[in-house]
Amino acid sequence: MKKENFVKAYLKTRPLPIDDIARARKLEAERSALAARVSFAGTIDDINIDTAEGRSRVRVYSPPGKGPFPLILYMHGGGFSIGSPDTSDNLCRTLSTAVKAVILSIDYALAPENKFPTALEECHRVATWALDNDVALNIRYDQLAVVGDSAGGNLAAALCLLARERRDFTPLYQVLICPLLDQQTELSAKISQNSDPLLTSAHRETFSRYYFSDRSEAAQPLASPLLAKDLSGLPPATIISAELDPLAAEAIAYSERLQAAGVSTTLRHYPGLVHDFPLFVKALEEAREAAQAIADDLISAFTTP
Repeated sequence: MKKENFVKAYLKTRPLPIDDIARARKLEAERSALAARVSFAGTIDDINIDTAEGRSRVRVYSPPGKGPFPLILYMHGGGFSIGSPDTSDNLCRTLSTAVKAVILSIDYALAPENKFPTALEECHRVATWALDNDVALNIRYDQLAVVGDSAGGNLAAALCLLARERRDFTPLYQVLICPLLDQQTELSAKISQNSDPLLTSAHRETFSRYYFSDRSEAAQPLASPLLAKDLSGLPPATIISAELDPLAAEAIAYSERLQAAGVSTTLRHYPGLVHDFPLFVKALEEAREAAQAIADDLISAFTTP
């Protein structure tokens, strides 16, 4: 599909009724189920991980071949309240094939039933579990990257901050796709920069209300990584931004702050495109190009001594 036609169709998409979160989740699941899938020569398994803190659901993408392989932790978007590994399934298939990496796509606990920082702690728990089970997963303990889109990009960035704080593991690389990085700044001020039917000011306010027990939590660096005072020592990063994405400004600002803190950062900005466009690798050439660029950056990170 041509970019212009894709954007036109995207801007006509009917928003999900997120005030009725159960219905919104059902509709999102139905949309995901109808999507044509990218072919994948490896194996895909949905598993449960049981730890002392509880059970987590994870989708495991294993590429063909002998291994051991690098590990990518993937966190899907959806305003922390909707979505699942199905949402990002095509991109995960594409990246697992291109990078030759095992991907764990985390079906983390959603808001409003689970408030901040429940999802982040779950992602951290899955990461430590995976590294403790490197042989069973056929992965390399020393080759971990974190990737996320939209709200999942927030979780990926926050996970890097949390890992630095706790010093229990160190990701080699982070990829933030159209990430949400500042949840404190007045939402209407950011949303007004671009019109997006799937990311309106009303949507963002509702997602925020679902995610936080108290609005003041949005100022915490683990909720708004852009507000962290110190970004030094974080993993090198690739950040994907899109011209028509209301979150583009904070993605660009975060890349600048990472660079200022001495973190090697590649900003890939795509003119004329919309929020989370790389998910549409089956339909859009620019999405495939972005996915390949992400894969190339990850391969470089995994192969550089």
